[in-house]
Amino acid sequence: MAIQTDYITETDPLREKGLTVRSVGIALGAVVFINLWVTYAETVVHASRLNLSFFQLTLMAVFVLLVAAVNPLLKVLGSQHRAFSPSELLAIAAIGMVGCVVPASGVTGFLIGVISTPIYFATPENRWGEFYHPNLDSWVVPIDPEALRMFYEGLPPGASMPWEVWLMPLLWWASFIVAVFALSASMMVILRKQWAEHEKLVYPLVAVPLEMAQDARSKRLLPGFMQGKLFWIMAAIPFLLFLWNSLSWFYPLMPGIGIFPHAGKFNFTRYSPHVYLEPLNLFTIGFAYFANTQVLFSVWFFFLLHVVEGGIFNRLGYQIAKSTDSFSADPPTEAYQCFGALACLVVWRLWVARHHLRDVFLKAFRKAYPADDSREVLAYRTVVFVFLVSLSFVLFWLCHIGMDITTALVFLGALSIIYIGLARVVSEAGMVYSGATVTPQAFVMDMRGTEVMSAGSLTGIALSYSIVDYMRGLFTPGVAQSIKMGELIQGNRRALLFWAGISVLLGLAASVFYTLHLGYSHGAYNFPRFPFFSGDPKGIYGSTLVMMHTPKAPDGERMVFFAIGAGLMALLTFLRYRFPGWPLHPIGLTLSAADNTGHLVMPVFIAWACKSVIMAVGGVNLYRRSKPAFLGLLVGYTAGVVLSFLIDALWWPGEGHLVHYW
Repeated sequence: MAIQTDYITETDPLREKGLTVRSVGIALGAVVFINLWVTYAETVVHASRLNLSFFQLTLMAVFVLLVAAVNPLLKVLGSQHRAFSPSELLAIAAIGMVGCVVPASGVTGFLIGVISTPIYFATPENRWGEFYHPNLDSWVVPIDPEALRMFYEGLPPGASMPWEVWLMPLLWWASFIVAVFALSASMMVILRKQWAEHEKLVYPLVAVPLEMAQDARSKRLLPGFMQGKLFWIMAAIPFLLFLWNSLSWFYPLMPGIGIFPHAGKFNFTRYSPHVYLEPLNLFTIGFAYFANTQVLFSVWFFFLLHVVEGGIFNRLGYQIAKSTDSFSADPPTEAYQCFGALACLVVWRLWVARHHLRDVFLKAFRKAYPADDSREVLAYRTVVFVFLVSLSFVLFWLCHIGMDITTALVFLGALSIIYIGLARVVSEAGMVYSGATVTPQAFVMDMRGTEVMSAGSLTGIALSYSIVDYMRGLFTPGVAQSIKMGELIQGNRRALLFWAGISVLLGLAASVFYTLHLGYSHGAYNFPRFPFFSGDPKGIYGSTLVMMHTPKAPDGERMVFFAIGAGLMALLTFLRYRFPGWPLHPIGLTLSAADNTGHLVMPVFIAWACKSVIMAVGGVNLYRRSKPAFLGLLVGYTAGVVLSFLIDALWWPGEGHLVHYW
């Protein structure tokens, strides 16, 4: 079911100016607040992980607060015209979806962990000083061992924070991150018309804020989706479950609800991959309800095929060597198969868009060329210029941290597959959580071979893990949704990406400053998760050092499974185009072996079953009448997680409870 915009007219409030002073101010303030909130929740409270989704739960909490509390208050104190317009609310969500990517495992955690590790953890035994230090410059990593020791172990009495050690590396990394954002944004602007208008992608993540915001300036205090009993009943269910679970922390004799974040896992056979029992992952269910049923069916169907394939391989004892890369999915056979499918998806969709891409570039270099870019958030001339400049800067930057030009180009190719592929998956399938199965670092080392790479190139590859972001596509999925919301924002919407870029910088500054402050105040070794607690940065440099000691040729077995995945995707795409009734959407193949798909398959199955029954019984009318129920699940679940966090922050700081993960 595509996003319904047929009710929007040129005089509709949704068409009002969205990027106002107050909407931009609140969006930027919310981004800074969320960056600090997420950092505090993970490093101080040790509570749930709040920013692993593409529409972050923290942003959902802020958005619901604006819609359900701030807007009614403004109506009571003034009039309905003082309330935020739907366009303003969408502008806040659009900016927030980009800026909220930054904290913890988005950028900051990986960045600080990766650049601080090679100096602090160097010992005579691991020989990092011999192999890495000659390839590291002070503009890339902080090189003062004493400053890094105080960061990991805490400041001694009377000492002050050595900001000057961090300033230059962080400024250069910030320039690189901004260039990656600009490159991501330009790619998504270039592809918007093809995806949204020519191919009619659904954008399920955009449907949720659109449904919540569309009547924000109605005479009613509460928005329309909150008016009926169905919404409140469905919202109360998850909230009361979280409340009960929180009370059990205070009263041990009170039985807790041991299903947050999941109720365990099972295997169909002892050889099969895990399937996680997460029937109450209502955050996934709520967003998935707005996706196409064929896509939802394919996600869980291909996961079952992954389980069968993995079980057969395990039973036969066939497996290629596991990767030293700790972020790529296991097993490598299916990880590369899925990555080949994702690569084929990206290449095929770009081929389908070839006429549109030609029009974009011709319009950029020939002003009179008849291609309409009036609905874009940036003119084609501007966006192509940004694309070329940012691409050149990113390539230049990668080469200057040590990569040779060939390695940098292959790395950027793999990175583009992940960025464009994940943006496409999120825009079409509505997976609020998803990821690629192979890192670009592993891909370039496996496909090119490390025997032709210098120590400088391998050092550059290790440093590039600063933007690995669990292979979630970093900014591109969020930017794609923001640009889609930009279609519904009139006025000065061409400033949308400018303010989104400002939000990235503000979020990065806030989260980096606070993370460094906490490290020097309490010792980063006391942080509970990546990058400081689990030792993953050391694993990155340790595994890369193995490649320096024992260089290898290109991995033929991985190439074979990469080709198998690409071939399967090509076959499925052909069948879908050739036979209109073909039931399998090929996008499911790209997700089947991802680490988080095992957590999502049950919620996706539940969403598919509910929507299929609803559509079969009552058609589109019943589907529309059922939207408040699933919005209620989202709101109630979000409120429950926030309640649990507040209880942890007040009564269990440092011993928080993990109630929300995927």
